[in-house]
Amino acid sequence: MKYTARTDVGLKRENNEDNLYARIYDDENALFVVCDGLGGYSSGEVASKVAVNCIRDNFEANIEKLKQSNQDEIQDFLVSVIKIANEKIFNMQITNPNYKGMGTTAVLVAKINNKLYYESVGDSRLYYIDKDKENIEQVTVDDTYVNELVRKKIIDKSEAKNHPQKHVLTKALGIFGSIEVKVDSLIKENGFLLLCSDGLTNMVKNDNILDIIKSSDFMTLSDALVDNANRNGGADNVTVIVIEI
Repeated sequence: MKYTARTDVGLKRENNEDNLYARIYDDENALFVVCDGLGGYSSGEVASKVAVNCIRDNFEANIEKLKQSNQDEIQDFLVSVIKIANEKIFNMQITNPNYKGMGTTAVLVAKINNKLYYESVGDSRLYYIDKDKENIEQVTVDDTYVNELVRKKIIDKSEAKNHPQKHVLTKALGIFGSIEVKVDSLIKENGFLLLCSDGLTNMVKNDNILDIIKSSDFMTLSDALVDNANRNGGADNVTVIVIEI
């Protein structure tokens, strides 16, 4: 396993509200996180940083215990780290007027005892690219109002693409005192994982992401993806982690 990562302010924003964490602890254990502070809310950069640090600190404090845990215990732990981060951000925003209304998305991949797990809140995404770099598929499901309309068959996927409320979130860390989150096992062997904020996916289409992955040296992939988002307008902060599994 190896990775390349980058976060960038983009061309239109004054500050970067995205944060990331990426670390390989040993051959069987690693942690990757991307968080995107909510645009239009105060102190989004604080929320994303708090979430990343909270997830990292709890993971690292328990890594030796996790090595002795079964799959159910690991999944329960990963749910708990998201809930702890949510509660911390929520308490900050209801007790400090400077932080009122802040929140963040989160997407996480953890390798524990040589097994991959993932979870997400909001619209930061996880993609899988096959080892031959022929196909790209979105693994996570966006927590958005439009996705709810699609799920309820009120609109179809073609209508969702250009819906005026397609970026309205139905879930984010820190907005409410409690949150429901699901952890899944990622049953993939070989290939690549891409964690990213919507600053990438709003600027670069999936087919173009695949083309970049095909044509770039692995260690330059994060730079190539970010640079492409900026060439296409750089309307938002952009964060990527690419992992070879």
